[in-house]
Amino acid sequence: MGRLYTLFRWEMNDVVKNVLLLFGILLAGMAMKQSVMHVDSTIGSAYGTEIRLFGTSRALHVSLSIHDLLHLSDVWTLLGFLVLLLGALTFRYDRDSGVARSIYSLPYSNTEIFGVKLLSLVIYGFTLALVPFAYVSLTTYASIAGYLPEVTSSFLGDALVLVVFLVLYLMAVATLTSLAAPNAFLAFIVGFAVIYAPRVTGSSKIPPQLFINAISRCGSTDFTPFTAQYIGWGILVPLALFAVSWILIKRRDVV
Repeated sequence: MGRLYTLFRWEMNDVVKNVLLLFGILLAGMAMKQSVMHVDSTIGSAYGTEIRLFGTSRALHVSLSIHDLLHLSDVWTLLGFLVLLLGALTFRYDRDSGVARSIYSLPYSNTEIFGVKLLSLVIYGFTLALVPFAYVSLTTYASIAGYLPEVTSSFLGDALVLVVFLVLYLMAVATLTSLAAPNAFLAFIVGFAVIYAPRVTGSSKIPPQLFINAISRCGSTDFTPFTAQYIGWGILVPLALFAVSWILIKRRDVV
C-alpha cells in the first residue's frame, strides 16, 4: 500500500494539474457567483417586494438561486473543457514528454498505474465540480446556512446525483481519448468534439446535454434520476469506457 501511496502522491503533486485545478475553481466560482447576482437582480426587479430573511419568499429565492447554479450550461462546458485537459495531462502528457519511460520502469503494474491515475482524475474532477458550487452557495447565504438543507431538499439530492453522472461521463471520455489518441493535443480536440457535439446539434438525449437539461427538472414530482436512461449514460457507459481504457493501457507501449 505504501508504494501505491507514493505513486498517488506523485500524481497529486503535479504542479501543472494543481494550477489548472485552482484556476478552474476560480473561473467556475466566478461564473456561478455572476449567476446568483443575476437572479438577485431579476427577482428584485420582477416582483419589487421586500424579501424577508426567513420567510417563504426568501426560501423560494434561495432555492431558485442554488438550483440555477447547478444548471449553468456555460459552467459545465468550462468544466468539461478542464476535465479533458486534466485527463490529457494525467494519461497522455507523461507519454508525450517521455516521463512515462521512467514511471513504467518502476515496479508497478500497468493496472496499478492506471488505477492511481484514474483515482487522481476522479479527485480532481469532483473537486473541480463541487468546490465552486459549495463555496458560492455557503458564502452567498452564510446568514442562513443552517436552513439550506431544508430549503434545497426538494431538488438538491437528485441534482447532485446528475452531477455525479455528468462528471463520471466527462472523466470517462477524457480517459479513453487520452489513451487512444497519439498525443495530448489530439486527445483534447477529439474529447471536446465528443462532449460539445450534443450542444451544437441540439441533441438532448446524449450527455452532457442530457444531464444538464435534466437538472432543471429536479424537484418535479414526476422526475427521478434513477431511470435506465440516466443510469445507463451516467454509470454503465462510463464503466464501459473505463474498461476499454484499462485494456488499452494494458496492451499499449508507453510511447
